[in-house]
Amino acid sequence: MQLNSKLFKFITLAVKSLLQHKLRATLSILGVVCGVAAVLSMFSIGEGAKRESLSQIEQLGTTNIYVKSIPLTETQERKSRAKLSQGLTLYDAQRIKNGCRDVREIAGLRELKASVFGATKDIMPQIISCSPNYASMLKIPIFDGRFISDLDMQESKLVCVIGHNIAKNMGASGSIGNFLRIENSLFQIIGILRRIESKERKAGAISLRNYNDLVFIPLTAASLVSKSASVIGATAWPEVTELVVGVSTAQQVLKSVPALKRTLEITHGGAEDYQIVVPQELLNQSRKIQRTFNIVLGSIAFISLLVGGIGIMNIMLATVSERTKEIGVRRAFGATYSDIIIQFLAESIILTFTGGIIGIIIGLGGVWLISAIAKWNTAITMLSLVLPLLTSILVGIFFGLYPAYEAAKMDPIAALRYE
Repeated sequence: MQLNSKLFKFITLAVKSLLQHKLRATLSILGVVCGVAAVLSMFSIGEGAKRESLSQIEQLGTTNIYVKSIPLTETQERKSRAKLSQGLTLYDAQRIKNGCRDVREIAGLRELKASVFGATKDIMPQIISCSPNYASMLKIPIFDGRFISDLDMQESKLVCVIGHNIAKNMGASGSIGNFLRIENSLFQIIGILRRIESKERKAGAISLRNYNDLVFIPLTAASLVSKSASVIGATAWPEVTELVVGVSTAQQVLKSVPALKRTLEITHGGAEDYQIVVPQELLNQSRKIQRTFNIVLGSIAFISLLVGGIGIMNIMLATVSERTKEIGVRRAFGATYSDIIIQFLAESIILTFTGGIIGIIIGLGGVWLISAIAKWNTAITMLSLVLPLLTSILVGIFFGLYPAYEAAKMDPIAALRYE
């Protein structure tokens, strides 16, 4: 109880001393305010960027491996054909499934260039011909109806699944059972996707598609709407632009890559007309880059806090010099060495703590403005709030100790005689 009373007395005395010089106290904490606001803002921006990039990569599936065909020039294509490579087809999918024991399932897709009639030119939907399991592997949600089935694939049925924006744009005609004209063929709408809040971004070599503006048709029906779509060889393996290889567990993904590469090298005769992208590797790289980014941001922000701390030390040394006689009087009336240290240390901590609180408020406002004006993704975490505040207190202790020590070591008699 006595300790609490003594501590309260020191705090009260420190507050009264600071209030005697309001302007000086306010100016002295500006560096801390700016430093704390900078730390909070930078960590919030960094956290928001990290979450966005990780979310985009995770949308690709951490248990998936992507094999993407590479557009070739005429010369490159001739070299590729000379090596007996037929490009990326579902034959590759069959070979991968047979040659890689940890592969669970494989989906193929082909991007088509075709005219769509029934949706306005504002949307310009992209046509995707794909395997029936593509939706389940990428966890694409269905709002109404169903996705393409194995029977649709086997019989090359003229059916389609449309995105939310396309269905909304078509109005009453964009419902289950109605028809959408793609080139010269009528495709019956069998499913409508749920609206997905996503932005089309690049994640490595794979684009994150905006499913709201897509039209899905069976992979085997691609040749009916686009001359560029074809089948390869006597067994009629459909040509694809991308294969999504699903591995049993996330732990087996990186282990499966060498076997997958070897299988494709044999199938393509060593032709480099494809690219393998592993989202899990992208995820690991993104996390490493983000850690480096956070260290850089934190270093810059903490330097500004240190500058603020130096300003606090400067003000406190000036205060000690001004109050030399007061220190002598207090020592004459029984104040101990530790009492003097605690008094001036309390003033320093109160200054930096107040600066920390104001800095957090300004930082929160800055984060809100960045989100509202710049449209950047930001995220405020407990760490981004607590860390700068604790740092400001530590700055107060660190930079307040030396002035407090200088005040405490004064000779009481010399201090009383000081003019």
